[in-house]
Amino acid sequence: MWAFFFRVYDNGMRGIDWFLEERGKRYSGEDREMLERWRIMKISCFQLVDQYEQGTVIEDIWSGERFRMPYCETMMEELPPWSTAVGMIEPYAEDWCIHGAMTWDHPEIKSVVMTRVQELQEEKARTSGRKLSSTEILIENYPEIINLSHSDNLRKSKLVKDHESTKELIYVTYRYNCEDPELLVDMLLDREDEYILMPGTDPAESKLVISRVEKLDGLFNTIPADCRKRLMLDEIDISYDLGNIVIDNQEVTVSGWWSDEMESTLKLLESDIASAVGLSQVDEQREAHQVPQNIVFKKSNIITEKPLSEQEITAYGNLPHLLQGFRDEREKRPEESAETLMRSREYKQYRMNPTVANLSLLRIALGMPESPFSRR
Repeated sequence: MWAFFFRVYDNGMRGIDWFLEERGKRYSGEDREMLERWRIMKISCFQLVDQYEQGTVIEDIWSGERFRMPYCETMMEELPPWSTAVGMIEPYAEDWCIHGAMTWDHPEIKSVVMTRVQELQEEKARTSGRKLSSTEILIENYPEIINLSHSDNLRKSKLVKDHESTKELIYVTYRYNCEDPELLVDMLLDREDEYILMPGTDPAESKLVISRVEKLDGLFNTIPADCRKRLMLDEIDISYDLGNIVIDNQEVTVSGWWSDEMESTLKLLESDIASAVGLSQVDEQREAHQVPQNIVFKKSNIITEKPLSEQEITAYGNLPHLLQGFRDEREKRPEESAETLMRSREYKQYRMNPTVANLSLLRIALGMPESPFSRR
């Protein structure tokens, strides 16, 4: 590959050009057309930026020129959004396809490659007085650039796989007997900023589910009004579920992941409330679980009269964590644009779980344009 398409020989010609000049007349028809296509192949760093029914669209990171790539033997049907690769593409059925090996990497490879190519351009200008184009630099330094993008991608992939390291979380279940369950319900719901009756629960029934919640008004109030309207946050109430209290006749069960909030709930039940409603503990269970290190176990409550699909419920449930995480990341990397950080997040999310709901709600909350991959 290097010798034929990239190396420039002493006569000043690449292998493909030299071959065509000396032996090209031996070929005709489709063979000659193939050789001519190889001569005009595009050599660059490309980023996946869109999709269409028959394939994907890639963009030259320097020129901004876009190329349609129909799904074929050289193009996988599904790639993570914003994947980036260094390599060659050739004309194919009025569009383009990959020629040779091409590894699609993390989107941040784009800035790594651009920075190194600029450095090599400046080095060349100092030593020879010539300013080479990005394509010329890639041709002269192809093995180095490929190795650079591959090495950096391995480092980024390790970060993507960090979720494979685990931490221990404790799931607790406490059971009580209660002499006056109705009074217990009233006393908990009086603390309306902390405890809510779960949707679908009928107060007239003997079995009720009360959830301790964390209101997210502070987080959501930072979203611009027009974005809040698009998200329908006036019609959809989202809060974190910090633990459930199931009251079934005179049996009370408190369960959830151990946390400061869960400890506070248990202390509340052991306070004056216990004597007021005749609450006595009968059982306690703790289960240790190894969970991915970067997973936050905060279940969201979604309360709304609007009909939502399961995917929409998942997307709204993920929104608070994603919004806070994105803002934290921007504070750590203020030099990066919001779009760059979002593309990296969308790529990593796809790598970890291709089936998870897309990040379109997060883009809306941040006032960013819709991703072309949100249609997946």
